[in-house]
Formats: sequence, C-alpha cells, structure tokens
Amino acid sequence: MPFLEIEMDSPVMSTLYAAATESLVSDASATSTFEKMISVAFTHGTIETFSKDLRDTEKQIKKEFEVTSMPGPWRSAKSVIQTAMKLKLGLVDDNGGYLGKTNLQNQIKKLKVGVKEPVTSEEYGNKIIKMLMAIPDDLDSALICKMVQEFLE
Repeated sequence: MPFLEIEMDSPVMSTLYAAATESLVSDASATSTFEKMISVAFTHGTIETFSKDLRDTEKQIKKEFEVTSMPGPWRSAKSVIQTAMKLKLGLVDDNGGYLGKTNLQNQIKKLKVGVKEPVTSEEYGNKIIKMLMAIPDDLDSALICKMVQEFLE
C-alpha cells in the first residue's frame, strides 16, 4: 500500500484529523477522540469556527477513506462538545484541565431539565382528549371525565 502523504493546513486540522482517524480505527479510541476534539474546541472560542473545522475534517476523512458517515465515537464527541458550546458551558475545570465527556453530558442534562417547548392551547386540549379516550379499563372513566369537567369549569 503506497504511503499517503497528507498536508495539514494547521495544527488544529491535524489534531482533528488524528481524532477522526483514531475513531475510524477502533471504538476503544473514543476517549482519545474526545480529548483531541475538546482541545481543538477550546482553542477556537466560537462554535462557528469549530463547526467549520469539523465539517472540513469530516469531508476530508470521508473522501480519503471512502466512508459515508463518521464513526460513533466521533459523532458522539462532536455532539457533546457542540451542545456544550451552544449552551455556553465551560470546557475546562478549575485546574485548567479539559472536562470529561460524562461531566459535560451531566451538565447538559441539568440545563435541559425542565426546559419544555411551549404548547398551544389546542395541542394541550388534544393531549387531554387523547388521554381521556384511553382510560384504563380498571378505572371509572365516567368519574374521571366528571372530575376533569369540574376542574375545567
């Protein structure tokens, strides 16, 4: 197999390239892929520039290795880091070290708890109607409907 010489535009691209190729090789490299990706994300400062470098790297990897989608470890790391950046979460801890994937996932989950999409009155009404139409047999549906009607009055 001929030696493939690759020119990297910057250290950032070469770091993302290394992370991408590691994720192609083995799922066991997920931690290394995440660590490389978060180091690049931290140096970018904005999600726009980070996302652009990710797209450029993915395009290059897909072309060179003839794959149609990126491996799971890459996609997972990308999702967690981009979500953290969108939510303006810090990527480093108090000691200056990069946060781990699980730590970031937990922070994201905490921020998303209680965040619900606004529901229109019509959607809410339809949801209640569907629930009333599907009352379990062991419950008195007439009593439940009467209680709901009294509540709504």
